[in-house]
Amino acid sequence: MSQDDFPLDANGPAYTTPQQRHGVPLVYVGEKLGHAIEELHHFARHHPQQRQALVAPMYYLLVAHLGLHNMLAKANDQSLALRLLEGSEAELRSWLALIEREGDVAGLAGLDAP
Repeated sequence: MSQDDFPLDANGPAYTTPQQRHGVPLVYVGEKLGHAIEELHHFARHHPQQRQALVAPMYYLLVAHLGLHNMLAKANDQSLALRLLEGSEAELRSWLALIEREGDVAGLAGLDAP
């Protein structure tokens, strides 16, 4: 298997379009989505009986957060939302830091350029 066998665009062509925008920095939007994920996780930890009802809202927050960081393919993991809801605060923060560190809110840093 060669390096060319691995897609560089984790969002896939159906979810990728070049855009020029002016407005709130996407890093700020990502930060707020991260806080929303943390708050939902906090609620789930204090109300474990509600955890199953929180899987769908967590999933949609994760899709938005991962899409913003150009890592949408990670949302294909059907167990991700529940795993994060059941995990510790440290595990969630570590996961969010990984997405922020490895993702790219501005696109794939020119990797699509010829």
